Amino acid sequence: MNRKLNHAFASLVLMYSATAWSQAVDWRDKEATMATLNGQDEYQLSGSAECGGEATFEATIKPGERFIAREFTNSEKDWEVYLKSGISGTIPGNRIRVLPDEPLAKLNYESCKKEWRKLQSKQITRTDVVAYSAKKYHGVPNYYKTLVQASEGDAKAFAQFNSLSHMDGEAGEGHEETIWILLHVAGDETFAKLLQSSQVRKGYAAVFSSESFLPISKPKPYIKLHFPKTYALLYGK
Repeated sequence: MNRKLNHAFASLVLMYSATAWSQAVDWRDKEATMATLNGQDEYQLSGSAECGGEATFEATIKPGERFIAREFTNSEKDWEVYLKSGISGTIPGNRIRVLPDEPLAKLNYESCKKEWRKLQSKQITRTDVVAYSAKKYHGVPNYYKTLVQASEGDAKAFAQFNSLSHMDGEAGEGHEETIWILLHVAGDETFAKLLQSSQVRKGYAAVFSSESFLPISKPKPYIKLHFPKTYALLYGK
């Protein structure tokens, strides 16, 4: 069963309460920054893609290459890095040279749409908690098809996606993460066109102004930089 968008986004804002989020994660203490390699040698990174499952990806980071980096809260030695290719992984802190004056690059979630396309034609099982819950309990029969269509500007699919904001537990957590990814996969122009309802805009504005999305601890300036049309609709110029 689907709720109206205003009910869905009211629930969305409540689920994203700052207290609950801060209890769940501690990485916000270390803000992401642009960085490059320290030294003249390349670095061979074994990492993963956001929607790449358990697959391991190899990447060569070249001297002078820029990437997003974030120091682990509980470690003085390792940093997590996010490459423009969409691959992320861990490298030693002594190989990091931070570039704090450079604006953060845009994160790459291209692997996610490719994965959504694959999954939309597969049978949903209980192990896929978000898609299973969406189908069995919330009236969205094909979660991944909905994501693909919404990312391409389908307003009906976007409304279905928003109707799932009241999911809770593990399914709710997984769906929450997809909000940030969908923004990137859809892109600024498409996402801005989807934000037709004032209540929808109010919900997203509240989420993006008060919460964090790994590795971005402060989404608003990041959105203003990389999604200016969306930012203008949500917060004005």
